[in-house]
Amino acid sequence: MYLARNFGAHWITIVLLALLGGVGTGLLAARQPPGYRSEVQLLVTFVAEGAQEGHSSPPPDAGKLMQRRVKSYASMMNTSRLTVPVIESLRLPDTPAQLADDIVASSSLDSLAVDVAVTYRDAETAAQIADALAVELQRIADRDLPPAGLTTKAQATVIKAPAVPERPEPVSWPLHAAAGALGGLCIGVGVALARAYRREGTPIGADVRTIREATRQRWHTLRQRSGDAATQPAVAGPSD
Repeated sequence: MYLARNFGAHWITIVLLALLGGVGTGLLAARQPPGYRSEVQLLVTFVAEGAQEGHSSPPPDAGKLMQRRVKSYASMMNTSRLTVPVIESLRLPDTPAQLADDIVASSSLDSLAVDVAVTYRDAETAAQIADALAVELQRIADRDLPPAGLTTKAQATVIKAPAVPERPEPVSWPLHAAAGALGGLCIGVGVALARAYRREGTPIGADVRTIREATRQRWHTLRQRSGDAATQPAVAGPSD
């Protein structure tokens, strides 16, 4: 068949590109500078702004409104609203986009906590960035108005302070190598198909059509045989 024939003719190219992709990507991942990870966790609470408001009953969907505000805080941790002030305060050489790639923030379902992880090439700077992000989020929470539908104001409190990591994060070079090998394999298959198509001018769909036509002919033959067997008269035995 078309696929088997051309894959067999170019199997060396396919294997070679897969090996080059895996080895090259694995070496690049292994030679990356070490990254140090520091984490900080903040708890967002909602308090009444006045004594009278403290006695008002919260709306039925207060919990959802609070979680929505917490989710919005988590999603803005790697935006320019926080990265720019952090870069300016710490005098980092990074751009806002570069620093954003080093920040991962999340908030678990049914939780008012924001988990922030910073991975940076320097251990002490990683902890400083995490601490600066927490400070900026606290300032934003203090300036923000209460969520729509609530009379309570958000406050962000650090419940897990960032620490200076003692060792860098391990680089998962086998995973990068496997991804590179898969990418090289796909490229090799594409090259083999392109060469075969240009040389023979036979599209891959020819194999599909051939199999479909053979199946149809086989099915038609079987139905014809079963129909002939049903219409054939039975042979009577000798009478006494």
